[in-house]
Amino acid sequence: MKRVTAYFLMLAMLVSLLSGCGKDKKEEADDGVIRIWVGEESAEYFQKACDAYVAEHSDFGYKIEVKGMDTGSVAGTITNDPTAAADIYTVAHDNIGKLASTQCAKPITDEALIKQVQDDNPASFQSVIYSTLNDKKFLYGVPYISQALFLYYNKALVTEEQAKTFEGLQEAAKAAGTKAITVTGDDGYNMSFALLATKADDHSTTVKIFDGAESVSGGAKGESNCQGDDTVAIVRWLQAYAADPNGFKWASPDGWDADLDKDNKGVLAVIGGAWHYNTAKAALGESNLGIAMIPTFTLTEEACEGLSGVKAGDVYRGGTFADCKCFMVNANSASSKYAKEQELIKYLSSKEIQNESYVECLNVPAYVGAADYIKKCYEDGKVSESQYNLAAMQVSMAEWGIPQPFITGTLNTYYYSKNAPAVFRAMIDRTPYPTTGDKVLEETESLEGVRKGLYLIEYLWMHGVSPKEFPAALPEKA
Repeated sequence: MKRVTAYFLMLAMLVSLLSGCGKDKKEEADDGVIRIWVGEESAEYFQKACDAYVAEHSDFGYKIEVKGMDTGSVAGTITNDPTAAADIYTVAHDNIGKLASTQCAKPITDEALIKQVQDDNPASFQSVIYSTLNDKKFLYGVPYISQALFLYYNKALVTEEQAKTFEGLQEAAKAAGTKAITVTGDDGYNMSFALLATKADDHSTTVKIFDGAESVSGGAKGESNCQGDDTVAIVRWLQAYAADPNGFKWASPDGWDADLDKDNKGVLAVIGGAWHYNTAKAALGESNLGIAMIPTFTLTEEACEGLSGVKAGDVYRGGTFADCKCFMVNANSASSKYAKEQELIKYLSSKEIQNESYVECLNVPAYVGAADYIKKCYEDGKVSESQYNLAAMQVSMAEWGIPQPFITGTLNTYYYSKNAPAVFRAMIDRTPYPTTGDKVLEETESLEGVRKGLYLIEYLWMHGVSPKEFPAALPEKA
C-alpha cells in the first residue's frame, strides 16, 4: 500500500511540473469545453458517444467537441504548436515517448483508469504505452484501437488459395498479364511486411529493433540487428520477386488504388491496413474485395546461395507492426480539466465503446478477447463479410507482428527519418544508394552489396547517420 501511495504522490508532483509543452508555454484557461481529436473516420461516432455521456452524467460539467484528424501526422502538429492541440488527442503508440519527453503530454493518474488499462490490454501493448521521466515509469497512452497490416486482393482474378502465398499471387498475375502485389508506401512501416517476416513453422527471426531500449532522456537504444542470414535471404528473394514481370511493384504516381482498380488491373493485391478499407473497396467493388493474411513465401536456391543460416524451401510469412492507437492528455490543457479528461478517457476506451466503434467505424478493438466479439457481430449480421474479414485478418496478423518499439522520439526518428527506408528500397531495386552527393552504397545486387545495405540500415537505426566506412568483414555489429 505504501508503494502505491508513493507512486501517486510522485505522479502528483510530476503533473505539477507539466504546466505546458516546453519552457515558454502557458497552461490554457479553462473555457468549459473539452476538445478531443480522433481519426477522421471516427469523429461522428465519438461525438455521439460523448454527447450521450454528458446527457447521462449531469454533473460532468463540460461540453465536449470532437474533431477528426489525420492521426498519422497529428504528433507533428502537436509538437509544433501544442497550444493549438486538443485537450485529449489520438496518436499511434510509437509517438508516446516523443510527446512525453517533450512535455507535450500529462501522465495518467486516475487509479481506476490505470487499472482498466492493466486489466484489458495485452502485454504487447502494455510494454509500449509507458514512458520514463526522472528514472520513473508513467502511463501516458490509453489504447483503444489496434491495427496491423494484411492483404487486400482482387477476388475476380485471384482464388482464395492463390492469395495464401506470394507464389500463388504471382501465378494469378501471370494469367492476368499484370503485377502481383504492391504496398501503399515505401516507408519503414509499410515495408515491415518484408523486414519483420518470420519463419512460418516457429515464428523465428534474427531481426531486432531497439530490443531492450529504455525510455529515458539520452537512454540506451537497446540492441538492433538486421544482418542475419534470414534477412539477407528475404531481401534477395524480394529483389528477384520485384524484378519478375508478375511479381512486386511500387505504387505508381497515380497511387496504389489506381493500380488495384478492377478496370486498370495494374496489380492484383496490396498490403494495407484497416484505414485503407474504403479505398480498396472503391477500387475493386465489395463483391471483388478479398481480404487475407499477408501471404507466405518460400526461399529459393538463389536467395539462399552462400548462406548457412537458411536453406531453400524454408517458408516465411510476411510480418507487420501490430500497433495500438491511444488517447493522451495534452500537457497544455487546463489542470482543472484533468480529472474529467481521465474520466472521459476511461469511458471512451472501455470495452463497450471499443465494440460500438468497431460496428460504427470498423475500428478494431485493442482489448484482449476482442476476436470473440468481432465474430459475434458477423454472426448477428451487424457487419458484412468483408468487414468481418478485415477485423479477423488484422487480429490474426497481430500474432505475426510486434508493436513499433519506438519508446523515445529519437528511436522513432532514427528508424523512419534517417534514410534507412530509402536504403531498403535501393536494395530491392538493385540501384546505388546516394546521400549528400556521395555513393555510400554503390552496389546492392551481390551478396556483399546486400550485406552492406543491411549494415547501413542497422547503423542508421543506431546512430542516425551513415558510417564513415564499412567494416572489412560483414556481418558486424553496427
